[in-house]
Amino acid sequence: MTIADEKVVTGQYATAARLETRIGIHEKYSRNRQPFGEWVTAHYALQPGEKVLEVGCGTGSMWQGVTLPEGCHVTLTDFSGGMLETTRENTAHLRAGYAVVDVQRMPYADATFDVVIANMMLYHVPDIDRALGEIRRVLKPGGRLIAATCGENGVVQAVADMLGMRFDANLRFTLQNGGERLQQVFSQVERVDRKDALDVTDLRDLVAYLRSMQQMTVLADVPDETLLTAFGRHMKNGVLSLPKEYGVFLCR
Repeated sequence: MTIADEKVVTGQYATAARLETRIGIHEKYSRNRQPFGEWVTAHYALQPGEKVLEVGCGTGSMWQGVTLPEGCHVTLTDFSGGMLETTRENTAHLRAGYAVVDVQRMPYADATFDVVIANMMLYHVPDIDRALGEIRRVLKPGGRLIAATCGENGVVQAVADMLGMRFDANLRFTLQNGGERLQQVFSQVERVDRKDALDVTDLRDLVAYLRSMQQMTVLADVPDETLLTAFGRHMKNGVLSLPKEYGVFLCR
């Protein structure tokens, strides 16, 4: 099974629980204290009257605290109907539209939206090129895509290195290779990186984070005590520091 396997993705995101575990460790231990969602949404630059589509919206937590410009309307979509239940709670202030949608086969007419948002989700899509084609199709001429993603040198890779384990990382759509893929569809592609790291003090939180991804990583079969012991050896002054590599592509 892979991170783009439909059964794996469906199981991972049937409800918000596992995603909320992953979000939680970043909120608690990120060295960069500006919330990731706030950092990402600052790049949206939404304008009055724009029609916005988010694909793979997850819990919708990035929209908390966001006020839309006058006449701007957002449609929030996800592959998981269970996820959208949490999204509705987190985004009630937006008065948004909601729909279960597969980004590879979107039910929207050509040139419908001014902005499409695809955060931390394109690497899950079985056919990324088809998804990007669909995104381009539903965008108006001059429309924008905002797509946040991770890099190839992040937390899970660092953990695998600590354990001396081979880890088949998800390299399907990263900061390193996503730009080239996007340039095949969009005339303007800009990459903006976020400087950050995790400084973990309670190793049990890190174990819970890894367990939330148990269908997508070989670390699932490693006992908790083995993980805790290995992590403990790398702590300095009660802190385990791990690299984070995230950023956003701004496309037109």
